[in-house]
Amino acid sequence: MSLFNKLKGAAIAALILGFSAAGTVATAQQATPPVQQGAQQNFSDADLKQFADASSRLMLVQQEGEKTMLGILQEENLSIDKFNEMAQAHQQQKLTEVDATAEEMAAFNKAAQRMMEMQPEMQKEVETAIQKDGMTLEKYEQIMMAYRQDPALQERVNQMMGQQ
Repeated sequence: MSLFNKLKGAAIAALILGFSAAGTVATAQQATPPVQQGAQQNFSDADLKQFADASSRLMLVQQEGEKTMLGILQEENLSIDKFNEMAQAHQQQKLTEVDATAEEMAAFNKAAQRMMEMQPEMQKEVETAIQKDGMTLEKYEQIMMAYRQDPALQERVNQMMGQQ
């Protein structure tokens, strides 16, 4: 397994624990009605450019968060695989069933706490990345939902991201 995939796993495990760099966006998604097919006509090229730029900035925020989380795991002497296993068990409320030493359990608890303490700063960085060019969190989420549902919109945004 590549380091990138392991980092991605650590990020996913952290998300399972409640650490969410996109927490505000996810909250907005719950309150936003479903986007109708063809809704991309409602988005100007300027809106989509802002979305593409914000998405690029969010990728950097995520990468920095993953580096920080990996550093925490290294400092706590806990493997990424063990952390992921324990995080998944924690999510399922079966942490006591995991085959882990007392040291691993303590390291997991400390690492998870440190990652959760990162959440407010990461959320602030996410909001700043989205709002930098004047885009609102709500508009970002509307475009993201349409992007996920509409291949034509995906192509338009991906072309804009490729031109950066």
